Amino acid sequence: MKRLGLLLAVCWLCCLGILAQADSLWTLSGRVVDAKTRKPMASVSVTDRNVGTVTNEEGEFTLKLKAVPETVTFSFLGYQSRRLSAAECKQMESQHKPVLLSPSSVMLSEIFVEGYDAKDVVLKAIDKIYDNYPRQPNLLRGFYRETVQKRQRFFSISEGVVDVYKSGYHKADWRDGVAIRKGRRLLSQRPGDTLSVKLQGGPVLPIILDMVKERDILLNEQELDNYSFRFLVPEKTDERMQYVVEVSPRLIQPYPLFRGRLYIDRETLAFTKIDVEMDMNDPQKVTNAILRKSPFGLRFTPRELRVMIDYKTDGGVTRINYIRNTIRFRCDWKRKLFKSNFTVVSEMVVTDRQEGETIKPIRTRDTFNRRDNFYDKVIYFNAPDFWGSENIIEPTEDLLKGIEKIKRRFGPSK
Repeated sequence: MKRLGLLLAVCWLCCLGILAQADSLWTLSGRVVDAKTRKPMASVSVTDRNVGTVTNEEGEFTLKLKAVPETVTFSFLGYQSRRLSAAECKQMESQHKPVLLSPSSVMLSEIFVEGYDAKDVVLKAIDKIYDNYPRQPNLLRGFYRETVQKRQRFFSISEGVVDVYKSGYHKADWRDGVAIRKGRRLLSQRPGDTLSVKLQGGPVLPIILDMVKERDILLNEQELDNYSFRFLVPEKTDERMQYVVEVSPRLIQPYPLFRGRLYIDRETLAFTKIDVEMDMNDPQKVTNAILRKSPFGLRFTPRELRVMIDYKTDGGVTRINYIRNTIRFRCDWKRKLFKSNFTVVSEMVVTDRQEGETIKPIRTRDTFNRRDNFYDKVIYFNAPDFWGSENIIEPTEDLLKGIEKIKRRFGPSK
């Protein structure tokens, strides 16, 4: 298995340390909830086609477009998609009505699997990658956010607009890279805090963790021999039936394996979603895979590493749409009663894209180094209109409260 490119640095804390105005935009804000339970829905795709965003954990979103769209589409795996006209969207916004999504019903007759076992379907889907995914280069505009929490308190927050160059899916390409176009950071360090936690290579998520393209992580024949497969009840997305394949470790290897679910379009055999987490039966294996460095005497105990990748199909081509990486761990000092639980969440949504042979790779001097920390590459800034016309993932209420606490602690500038 290829060593995961996202690494943690847990180290001693030695010390604490213009904007373009938005043009005339068509802007829509709202909330998406489950039609039956009325519970907010996170990670729902909201798009006019190429330009889009996703809802936050409270179901909230803001979509910014340069022109009035014909329709806005709301889609989520296991739910019926909704397409609303611009007028319908604005009416619901003015009346503060949420967008309701209803679960898709799966008839028993639709659960039939045509004589394949689950591994057969996965192997066939791998064979179809060249047919289903972009053959030409893509330049993606994305919004990236990275947060570190110590227990329930936000420890640091960094976020930015990035450009991502991805070559065709038929082969790996060293020119695939990420450039930071705009970014900011906030730090909430207390005088008593003795650890600094940073994620290495964070904005490179859509390159190093795109498991459909980077198949050495999971989706190659040799690696798949380490796993068992079984079908679960199918689900629907965009009114298309999806195979749901559960994967779990079958063999023991010197590196950690994954367990989770693969979602595969029944007709095209495209992977539409991958939701997996590292097997935690041997914490030392996981530590070796994700921890870059730590101070002497610190014990690092991993609790969870989960990767969720969502793909979206348009015009017969399936492309990466949203990716989220969650790492939970505990740190404690030997011979001391000092224990802290940390959660690192990094996510990126594709907000716009260009595709074609004329797309050029990002210049080497502008490319984000995979060994760097995003937090160290962006400046402290807290202006409310910082993002201008860029689409972002709306901050949750908890995140906003965390930002306000940081502002009160450090003042208007740093």
